[in-house]
Amino acid sequence: MAYEYLIFDADHTIIDFDADERRAFYAAFAAAGIRATADMVEACWAFSAQNWGELGLNDVHLPALRDRYHALYHTHVRAILSYMDTMYGLGAKKNAAEQAFSAALGLPAHLVDGALETLTALGKQYSLCIATNGIAAIQGGSLSALAPLFAHVFVSEPMGVMKPDVRFFAHMLDALGVTADRCLMIGDSLASDVAGANAVGMDAVWFNRRGRPLPDGVRVKAVIGDLRALLPLLL
Repeated sequence: MAYEYLIFDADHTIIDFDADERRAFYAAFAAAGIRATADMVEACWAFSAQNWGELGLNDVHLPALRDRYHALYHTHVRAILSYMDTMYGLGAKKNAAEQAFSAALGLPAHLVDGALETLTALGKQYSLCIATNGIAAIQGGSLSALAPLFAHVFVSEPMGVMKPDVRFFAHMLDALGVTADRCLMIGDSLASDVAGANAVGMDAVWFNRRGRPLPDGVRVKAVIGDLRALLPLLL
C-alpha cells in the first residue's frame, strides 16, 4: 500500500541541534556580558553532551526515563548554566543567561544538509508530519520556518507521552485517521523512532549519518546517510 504520511523526527534528523545549541551558548554568554570564544562554546557543548548522557536522557527505551524526561531536561539546562557560571563567572547575570539560552533554542532552527530541498520535494506528493520528543515552547519556535511544509506536528511534552511508547504512535495515527501501513517514520534514533514505529507495524527509515551498523533484529525499509537519498526511494 502506498504511503500517505511521511513522519519525520526533528532533532538530528531535519534539525541540526548541535548548531542550534552552539548558537544558544553564544546567546547565553552575550546576555552575561561575556565575549565567548569558539573554545569556550565547544567546552560547554562537550559538557552538555556528557551531562545529557549522565542523566540518562539517551535511554528513551526505558519507561522510567520517559516518565521523567521533560523534568530532567530542565535539570539538564540548569546544570549547563551552573557549569558556565563555575567556569566563566556568569555571576548575577546567570538567570539572564539561562533565559537567553532557552530563547535561542526556540529560534528558527539550523537545518541538516539537504533537509529543505528534500522536504519541499516530498511535500508535493505526501503529507508531512513531525514527531518529536521535546519541549513545546522550544520545538514550536525552532520549527516555525518549516511550519508551512507540515500537516501536523506532534510534540511529546503536551501529549504527555513520548517515543517510542506505543501510545505516542497510537495518538498520531488516531489524529491522522489512518492505519500504520499508510505512514513511514524517518528518524535518526533506533531506540525511539525505529523501535516505536516497529512496535505499531509502521515502516521506518533509519537516518544514519554516522555510518553505524544496523543491529540484528531491527526492521527498517532503508538506511540512509543523507536525507536527499529519500527522493529516489519515494518519488
